[in-house]
This record gives sequence, C-alpha cells and structure tokens, in this order.
Amino acid sequence: MLGTNIQTARKRRGWTLEEMAGSMLVTRKTLSRLEAGDPAVGLSVLSSALHLLGMVNDLQSVAAPGNDTVGMFAERQRLPERVRKKQKKKDELDF
Repeated sequence: MLGTNIQTARKRRGWTLEEMAGSMLVTRKTLSRLEAGDPAVGLSVLSSALHLLGMVNDLQSVAAPGNDTVGMFAERQRLPERVRKKQKKKDELDF
C-alpha cells in the first residue's frame, strides 16, 4: 500500500521512474521495488522518496503512539476496573 501511494504521487507529478530515481540517486529498479512494496528496500530509499515528493513529515506518523490502535487496546485491557483512594496511615493524619 505504501509503495502504491508513492507510485500514485509520482504519477500525479508526471514523473517517470527514471526521472524520480535519478533525483533520488537510486536505480530505476530500486524505485520500482519500493513502489512494489519490497520489504528489502532500505528506509533511506523510502525517506528519499518521501522527501522528493514533499511528504517527509509523514514519516513522523509511521509509528506514532497515537496511531497504535493495537497498543492502545492492550493498554486499556490492563487498566484496573476500579480505582480506589489510598488510605493514609495513622501517623500521617493531621491532628
């Protein structure tokens, strides 16, 4: 899906694989692999593509805690059902 999104953004700009790959300083084959979703393509290639497309800020949201729905669900499961006030010890009372 990510690769397809990059491919769509490239095509919207009217860039060929050769043009974008040349601007990224990678081979046409590497960019093609990125667009195909090959997990072996390095993060630096992805970052370069997003930078060239003006979408580099999107990298910040990739693993953002607010986007981690599975983690938030697991955290909610660990929350106690009830929260009780801690009782003060006798020697902490104000008399």
